[in-house]
Amino acid sequence: MGLLYLKIMAIPIRVIVPGVVGARNVKWLGKIILSEEESQSHWQQNDYKGFAPNIDWDTVDFKKSPAIQDMPVTSAICSPLEGETVKIKKDGAFEVKGYSYSGGGRKTIRVDISTDGGKTWREVDELISDDAKHPRAWGWSIWKARVKVPDGVNKMELVVKAVDSSYNTQPENFSSIWNLRGLLSNAYHRVNIEVKRK
Repeated sequence: MGLLYLKIMAIPIRVIVPGVVGARNVKWLGKIILSEEESQSHWQQNDYKGFAPNIDWDTVDFKKSPAIQDMPVTSAICSPLEGETVKIKKDGAFEVKGYSYSGGGRKTIRVDISTDGGKTWREVDELISDDAKHPRAWGWSIWKARVKVPDGVNKMELVVKAVDSSYNTQPENFSSIWNLRGLLSNAYHRVNIEVKRK
């Protein structure tokens, strides 16, 4: 698998820049030019840029926005999946798992979970990060939470949000960060499930 990946993604060579968005990690590198100015390539000048919510395809001016360099803090629920029916254990609980990351070398310092659609919150039980020395972190974090299901509840909306080492946190919804390209969309991740007692 590794050799196949190399053939597809990195031959003859690929530049990897830790903490910088993947769009800047150039594939199929043919030559290196040292310059005091930003690259004039299409991908640097006319792609992977963020815009104000009022900008549309008729009013967009790619020259007015800087290229995206790093990602905002983000988290997601990987298990259970949207619409899944979760079988509750004898203790009335089940496990929720996911990941989080932040760009620019910022470490995830906390992930909060809500089991009632965002009305109440608590920290996840376990947050596993790489062993990078402060002040930079380049890896994703994996998290887990044991969720207790209240009596009589058969549907739940699980929500997660992460906080990074600069105390950036995810916005509640996409409407406040909407943009033409949909880039940098890092609102709370929500998963609706049904719960079934054995």
